[in-house]
Amino acid sequence: MVDEVLNRRSQRTRAALHSAFVELLLEQGYGALKIGTVADRANVGRSTSYEHYRTKHDLLRASIVGPFSILADLVSPTVSIEAVTTLLRHFRDHQQVARVLLSWPTRPLLGSTLANLILERLTRRPAGFPRIPLEVIARQIADAQLSLVASWVHGRPYLDLALAADALRHTALALASVHSDTTAED
Repeated sequence: MVDEVLNRRSQRTRAALHSAFVELLLEQGYGALKIGTVADRANVGRSTSYEHYRTKHDLLRASIVGPFSILADLVSPTVSIEAVTTLLRHFRDHQQVARVLLSWPTRPLLGSTLANLILERLTRRPAGFPRIPLEVIARQIADAQLSLVASWVHGRPYLDLALAADALRHTALALASVHSDTTAED
């Protein structure tokens, strides 16, 4: 019972911090944002906020892991295209936040976070001996996905939802196949 109460309290605290983070991100931009200011806006003690997130980068990473897991899962052919279209709609519905996050200075952090999620999935796949390091393949997939998502969010050029989702899936699978298709040279 005590664990359940603590877990709910922790979830409320994290939700308050995430909400305050988004508000301040839009008001101040990422560069000016301070984790202490996020804690103040969330009405959470600074020491409590540091128990959950040490830096604004940690808070950003935690905010994007859920949605980016869908993109990372695209290295598997079994991923539902509906999940991808739902994610793209989410990005478009929250395009003000997405535009801030998909630009400097947060874009590199998004790229490395997504690449790490993809790398986790690639390492679980059976393969021969890749000539290209998995980290490079994961980064290439992440960069390609973020470029397409940025185009989708900005609407330049116009991309049909189904076409954008299908392109994300096919690109991820094609680049991931480099991992499966490479073997040690004789």
